[in-house]
Amino acid sequence: MFLTRLALRLRVLTILLMVGVMVAGVYGVSKLRIELFPDIEFPLVIVSAFYPQATPDAVLRDVTIPVEQAVRGVDNVTMVRSTSSPSFALILVEAPFGVDMKAMERDIAQRVQALHFPAGVQPPRVSRVNPDEFPVLQVSILGQPSIPDLYGIVSSQVLPALRAVPGVGGADVPLGAEAGLSIIRTNGSPSLSIGILKTPDANTVEVSHAVGEALEALKPAVPADVQFIELFDQAPGIEDSINELKQEVLLGAILAVLVIFAFLLSVRPTLVTSTSIPVSILAALIVMHWQGMSLNILTLGGLAIAVGRVVDDSIVVMENIFRHIQQGEDRRTAAFNATREVASPVTASTLTTIAVFAPLGFIGGFIGVVFLPFALTITFALLASLVVALTVVPVLASLLLAPSNGRRQRGSSLERLYAAIIRWSLQHKLRTLAIAAALFVASVGLVAFIPVSFLPSSGQVLVNAQIAVPGAASQQEVLDQLAQAEVALSKMRSDGVIEAFQSTVGNTGQFGAAQANNSASLVIQLPEDADASQVTETLKRDLPGPGRTVAVSTSSDSGPQSNNLELTLLGGDYAVLTEAANKVTLELQKMPGLTDLRNDAAIAGQTPGADGLLTINRVDGRRAVTISGAITDRNTGKAQRDVRQTIDRVGLPPGVEVSTGGVFASINEAFSQMAVAMLLGLALVYLVMVVTQRSLVTPFVIVFSLPLASIGALGGLFITQRTLGLPALIGILMLIGLVVTNAIVLIAFVEDLRRRGISASEALVQGGRTRLRPILMTALTTIFVLLPLALGLGGRGSGIIGAELATVVIGGLMTATFLTLVVIPIVYSYLRRKGPKAQPAPSAADD
Repeated sequence: MFLTRLALRLRVLTILLMVGVMVAGVYGVSKLRIELFPDIEFPLVIVSAFYPQATPDAVLRDVTIPVEQAVRGVDNVTMVRSTSSPSFALILVEAPFGVDMKAMERDIAQRVQALHFPAGVQPPRVSRVNPDEFPVLQVSILGQPSIPDLYGIVSSQVLPALRAVPGVGGADVPLGAEAGLSIIRTNGSPSLSIGILKTPDANTVEVSHAVGEALEALKPAVPADVQFIELFDQAPGIEDSINELKQEVLLGAILAVLVIFAFLLSVRPTLVTSTSIPVSILAALIVMHWQGMSLNILTLGGLAIAVGRVVDDSIVVMENIFRHIQQGEDRRTAAFNATREVASPVTASTLTTIAVFAPLGFIGGFIGVVFLPFALTITFALLASLVVALTVVPVLASLLLAPSNGRRQRGSSLERLYAAIIRWSLQHKLRTLAIAAALFVASVGLVAFIPVSFLPSSGQVLVNAQIAVPGAASQQEVLDQLAQAEVALSKMRSDGVIEAFQSTVGNTGQFGAAQANNSASLVIQLPEDADASQVTETLKRDLPGPGRTVAVSTSSDSGPQSNNLELTLLGGDYAVLTEAANKVTLELQKMPGLTDLRNDAAIAGQTPGADGLLTINRVDGRRAVTISGAITDRNTGKAQRDVRQTIDRVGLPPGVEVSTGGVFASINEAFSQMAVAMLLGLALVYLVMVVTQRSLVTPFVIVFSLPLASIGALGGLFITQRTLGLPALIGILMLIGLVVTNAIVLIAFVEDLRRRGISASEALVQGGRTRLRPILMTALTTIFVLLPLALGLGGRGSGIIGAELATVVIGGLMTATFLTLVVIPIVYSYLRRKGPKAQPAPSAADD
């Protein structure tokens, strides 16, 4: 109570500090970088090398194998993947998340530099993969000048101008295009492509806009027929996602204020309580700016979630002050006494909510790295809300609340109804517990009927296509087939179906760009209002033709792909491996819910090394064939089971094994890591309650509220048929901290009443009636704050922090709040027959 006592003594200073925090928060927002995702260092090092005119066998023998052998001795390497294609080697060295990738990159670079390669091999390039290595903007340049002349214009005028833009970390033409190993065409015409990188501390949106302005300024200086076409731009997707979340945060805050007013039916206490929302959120933004964090869909999603929770502490404090004033206490005395009465449970409930996020910092992996900023943002806001509830709210209440007018407290009819329900439940304990247990078992049974996925699809859809020309003896044959496909694409462009398209033949030297020289890749830009699924079907129908096959895939610009199927067959005998892969692929093509099934052996269409046309893939030194495709079934978990059953039915020959990647591997990792996080979170929540309540039994009583939340969480997913994936699992983790707060507030007051000599049954009834209003207020504010997310009012959807998470939290809070008020008193009556020791009331000297 030191903070509360000090704040009430220095009320003017407290208000000035509150205003200062808000001003500093507004300033901090203006300085935060705006990104799509937090800064993530992917545990991947890339080694690439050009070996002009070399066949895949020569590339494998002279470059790939020596590099593979060199990097295997590096610490923390978990897997080495390699692709040997005509004139190009690509080696991917994988490690666990959390490893010092700078040190690993240095070690690999030193080992590669110590190798001696045959004449003609260009010095290998070693680099790490992080978001700053991916272009924020991809610009295609085309015109009537020949490619050499166009390259002269680009290198002498365009690149220097773009590199001079503030925040641009690099602007380059792909290495393969410079070396003449790849051919790039845009809208059917020869072109060059420029990837624009930003500096680590630059704002993606600002860089994108500045580059656009620089390109406009360049147009008068270059020949009139030279065009700049932006094929990819991160800025619009970021701005849309951020704006949608901002709208949902604002709408949620408005709904929270309306809920508070609906219970208190008074403007002044509503305003006092609502103050915690802007102060807590802006305080969190100050800390984010201090820590160098960015405003992205995860941190802003954390703020959206926090809006519903930061007001909870203030609601409990304000409602208790309001009740004390209505009982006749003067405002200043009521502010102190009421805050002291609830300070301990409020602190405990906040710390338990924070505790559930702590495991995200320790479990590692993709989830730990990606969701740590989300957890930190909520933690910053909750700690700020606790300080606000114990200082600012009592001060404002002592100044603004009206004295008691002697009227009877509103809501007494609801309290009388609850008192009747709790008395009946305490008289029929076993029957009430049996009903709750039956509901819990039934909710667990719903899991079998809930779709399972990794992440929901959201954001702008990117369309890619791969054109394969089996048996092509030269690059010209691929170009001829590509030209025929481009006729169909040009017609679609003239009809407004697509915006633009870019095709690439050969290796550009970019990450993930290695491909056989009997194939071409396509990037297709869609109009903003295009139906991506319909365009994809049109492409599948119109692009294939005699002598060529086409595979079309889609991805999202707002997160990892959630529909990609990837199976890798490993073995020593390539002929046996290819035969097994073809058999499995044919069987998988018969499965509903899968599309675009293919394997890279079939795409190559050649025997190893024949005419230098095969791309040779290896995993940890073993030959590999990858089966890939897209999953159209929303229930990815069911598709995973069906694929496994299909492989078991087909059978694999001796010496051939299958490795699961893609979304299947992501689901398995997510569920295992989140199970660990939930167990750790539960243990930390219990430990926090033991420390704050100085009891082993009382926290055990409170923990019984957790199964009650699963009834609504799983029931909500079943009713809406939303998927049980990573967002839903994060929601369940959050519920562990959220649902115990109501039980803490209830049981803490019951314990206090028993210390005053009131019997257990009467303390449960009286405590429940007294704490009914704050419990309902805190639950309903969180529920209404999350409604915009659950209903998807933002438009495109909020991606990782979106409808699934909100559905789980809303459903869990609905059932947990009601059943906590009924079931927890019964559990308490069984486990706490002996009440706490009576304590003397604090004297005036204590104040």
